[in-house]
Amino acid sequence: MREQTYIIESFTEMADRYEGLMNSELGRFWGIKYRDFVENVLSGVKLSNESFFIDIATGTAFIPQLQLSKNPELKHVFGLDLTFEMLFQAKNQLLRKHTDLPVKLLCASAHEMPFRKNVFDIATCCLATHHMDAEKLLANTHASLRPGGKLFFGDVGGSARWKIFFIRGFLRLAAFVYFLFTENLSRARAESSAVSNVRTAGEWLELMRDAGFCNISVREMEMNRFWIPNPVIIEAQKPKEA
Repeated sequence: MREQTYIIESFTEMADRYEGLMNSELGRFWGIKYRDFVENVLSGVKLSNESFFIDIATGTAFIPQLQLSKNPELKHVFGLDLTFEMLFQAKNQLLRKHTDLPVKLLCASAHEMPFRKNVFDIATCCLATHHMDAEKLLANTHASLRPGGKLFFGDVGGSARWKIFFIRGFLRLAAFVYFLFTENLSRARAESSAVSNVRTAGEWLELMRDAGFCNISVREMEMNRFWIPNPVIIEAQKPKEA
């Protein structure tokens, strides 16, 4: 609960500058633009006009807006986020571009998604899983997907060395100090707490299998920043007979 409070405080503060901040930080850490990273994560997403699509931890609804720019006829687009202020920014952006609100925005946790089972064809989640309980996220996403539905997400990857107690402690301290000086106390708390949630590619593969997914693809993007772990991009499917 304490970590969730840090996340809400941090993302409330950065809501009106989120996309610019992500562009700056991804450029600094990975040498890539925010949009280019998102496009890489979503490269396998295929939506028809009737597809039910949800973006988890949608923030300012950058991903739903990107999908709508490619197919304005999408009818069932949802964005879920824990932070009300991020959704407020998302709503304002969407209404500046559309006469009505083409994305259904919900303020809720990915750990307790307010949907019945077997609803969505596609679920996405970008740069957010390190702030979540992976088992709860995957269980809820698996339940909300239709049989044959797919999940796409990308986030920072980890190293097996991060599991060593003193290394994990050092990384938590380093994250806290870095974000305290570049951002603020709430961001420092949120990112420091998130270190323990960062997973290796192998761990994600095991977690996806345990959650019931199949046809799992886990890949690392080589970003040529030896001091920063490479991002992990994952695509998986809920079995069609589920």
